[in-house]
Amino acid sequence: MGNSAILTHDSVVVGLPSVSKEEAIRSAGDLLVARGLVDAEYVDAMLRREESFSTYMGNGVSMPHGTFDAKGAIHGTGIVVMQYPAGVDWGDEPAKLVIGLAADGDDHVAILSQLAEVLQDEDLCEMLWATEDPQVILDTLIPSE
Repeated sequence: MGNSAILTHDSVVVGLPSVSKEEAIRSAGDLLVARGLVDAEYVDAMLRREESFSTYMGNGVSMPHGTFDAKGAIHGTGIVVMQYPAGVDWGDEPAKLVIGLAADGDDHVAILSQLAEVLQDEDLCEMLWATEDPQVILDTLIPSE
């Protein structure tokens, strides 16, 4: 699985207006569906996951993903990034980057470890919240080898 398949340029959307948490999750899920990574039922599983525990990770980043029972709705591994500069109310803190995740098998482990280093860097996250260039997000989250 090459890094280019994990995140594509058309899977990064910047400058979105604030919406509800549910709308943000649906938007990320719909983009995963549009990429052919998941079936539409996966979006409902993303909402169920959020009901059981928050996918907010800190530094203005949330990573919604489906529940285990939705693994049959996954056709591939990838992420989508929705940038909300004014934030989406995610409970304690606003999420400014909503990263939708679909992972086949154990692929999520590699993706999460790759993203963790970037997402733990507060200054880097702040730059990602503010950029108007999707390529900056793409290059930062999934650097080319």
